[in-house]
Amino acid sequence: VGLDPKGRAAFFIRAAEGLLDCQDDQQSVALAVAVPEFDALFKKLRRSNIDFMQEETKVRRGGRTENLLVRMSTRHSEEGRREGYVVAFDDVTALVSAQRMAAWGDVARRIAHEIKNPLTPIQLSTERIKRKFAKSLDDAQSDELTQLTDVVIRQTSDLRRIVDEFSKFARMPEPQIKLESLSALLREALVLQEAGQPSVSFIKDLSEDPLWADVDATMVSQALTNLIKNAGEAIETRFEKQGPDTHQAEIRIETRCDAGVTEIRISDNGIGLPADRARLFEPYVTTREKGTGLGLPIVKKIIEEHGGTFSLEDAVPIRPAARAGAMDVI
Repeated sequence: VGLDPKGRAAFFIRAAEGLLDCQDDQQSVALAVAVPEFDALFKKLRRSNIDFMQEETKVRRGGRTENLLVRMSTRHSEEGRREGYVVAFDDVTALVSAQRMAAWGDVARRIAHEIKNPLTPIQLSTERIKRKFAKSLDDAQSDELTQLTDVVIRQTSDLRRIVDEFSKFARMPEPQIKLESLSALLREALVLQEAGQPSVSFIKDLSEDPLWADVDATMVSQALTNLIKNAGEAIETRFEKQGPDTHQAEIRIETRCDAGVTEIRISDNGIGLPADRARLFEPYVTTREKGTGLGLPIVKKIIEEHGGTFSLEDAVPIRPAARAGAMDVI
């Protein structure tokens, strides 16, 4: 982006227009208006005695949050007069995400190692205490002991489940690739989720073709099951926060194949996505009180290890009168 001496946008190269979603009428206006996220760095540059500054900035456009590494420098004439400024930036969203995933992988391994080992002895010891002492107490004390030990056993099981999720994330096995039918894997996942979510209406627009692909059937089935389950949980969250309404709980599943590329869309009319949806791919970030925050990172890792892409988008209303929710695209 080129700026004049007063900080007004003189020009945007085409790539900058695409990344910043700029309009033609944003030229010749102040940078604070054209790209408000860059204004703080620009003000620091103008107040300083140096000709170059850089920092990482988040920019939100069209429901996407991107991390940009922004570099600003002063442009001088041959006589040394300040002629304007040049703003250059790179989209480092994928790099930042990869760094965070690597760091979380290390954290997950440590947590799994340090916490999982004592869980089994804690649970076994608690069950032994319950069996040994419950018989020697009166009914009231026995009931109280049972309640307390059951709490320990239940919380231990919950901890083990969380640690198991961390272990899956940290030590994702290498895919065992075989030729599989994506249509068959999706239909199997749907059978299970339709039985587990009887109050939800499943709208299916599935390809009749087998959609053959080289995948690990177990891992892809895990990813599909997780996404369909998440869609149902998003609807539950909407009911919890906004109360029941006249809109039927609906999940739409669509498959398309074009030029050898298969696309699977899973949409719901649930609570929808947060503004900073990219953070949902970070481990332990969740919008649900009971969520572990590891489901979507694991799904993303599975899809990318198969050479695919995974995105979160705002869903169009499933029916004209229905509210929009979220959509997963594989």
